[in-house]
Amino acid sequence: MSESTDPWFKRYRWLQMLGTGGMGVIYLAEDTEFDNATCVVKQLNAKYADEEEFAEALRLFKREARMLEKLDHPGVVRFFDSYSTKDGRHYLVMDYVKGSSLESVIADFGPFNEDDAIKVGIQICEVLEYLHEQSPPIIYRDLKPSNLMLTPEGQIIFIDFGIARTFMPKDSATRVVTAGYSPPEQYFGKPETRSDLYALGATLCHLVTGVRPKPLTTSQPSQHKKDVLVGLDNLVRRLTAHNIEDRPPTARHVRHALYRLYQELHPEFEIPAEVFTEKTMITQEEQFVSQKIMKSGMAAAASALRQEHNNELTRKEARANLGRSSDRLKAMNKSTRSKYQEPEQEKGIIEKLLAMIPWIRR
Repeated sequence: MSESTDPWFKRYRWLQMLGTGGMGVIYLAEDTEFDNATCVVKQLNAKYADEEEFAEALRLFKREARMLEKLDHPGVVRFFDSYSTKDGRHYLVMDYVKGSSLESVIADFGPFNEDDAIKVGIQICEVLEYLHEQSPPIIYRDLKPSNLMLTPEGQIIFIDFGIARTFMPKDSATRVVTAGYSPPEQYFGKPETRSDLYALGATLCHLVTGVRPKPLTTSQPSQHKKDVLVGLDNLVRRLTAHNIEDRPPTARHVRHALYRLYQELHPEFEIPAEVFTEKTMITQEEQFVSQKIMKSGMAAAASALRQEHNNELTRKEARANLGRSSDRLKAMNKSTRSKYQEPEQEKGIIEKLLAMIPWIRR
């Protein structure tokens, strides 16, 4: 069945390629059945070294679709559709998130100030709480600035669930890591919810310093930036501890710690009473407080808004040049780089892992 005769391809008006990910190519499109709403189509990369590698990529790709279909949170990209052709091409359709990735914001405008970084951290914790409290818990496994979108309104949205998985205590997971953000236990295929907290700590350090974290190294912002809040410096160090037991127990504990840090910067801020009591679920009051903090404004959000305006002008110009033809789609489908280990970042990693073996839970 060709693209020209397949009704599914007629539904979406292909506009342009947005970029490439670890397992596929991402396109901007319009859904003609829903008032030409802008959406994102991810196509699985068909060029793999062998059949086993492709089979594993396909398994993760389909798992992402099943997982996103069940999730409903403002901090998680919305899933709309999935499709597979008879000749073996696979697609996911998701919401188009306006804004810029945190990685792009850092690259374009420099490090975040502590105030903005704490606001971002609180939102990340809320999403992690939601994922970790699913039954069974969902481990994101790929938390890093490039997978976190910042909208012009200041909302943080997780956009890539390609390697997220449910927690299976007795089984070893597929070994998937991102150097600098993945904790030691993930290199051994044994991630758990606190593995996401390690990645959160590495991400916070990257935000406030602008320096990409080194693989398997405890992060500490004060090593790169003077006058960092002592509490924030200590929290990041705890989050990126090699020993799982030395990290905070849950994302909720981290969020509460960030509330206290926010109060240091804003003494008028009242920490919710629930922070000082035991509970299992986030309350409406805490959710309101978090939204109020978010809406207080972030310099980075304003930057993302300006960037999005420029991106929209670029897209309009591209659409004018491309017209409505989907022939360009084939020409732009190039091989993608793997999102797994970058070779230059792997130097010395084995030695570090061997030195950390006593910390790894077997």
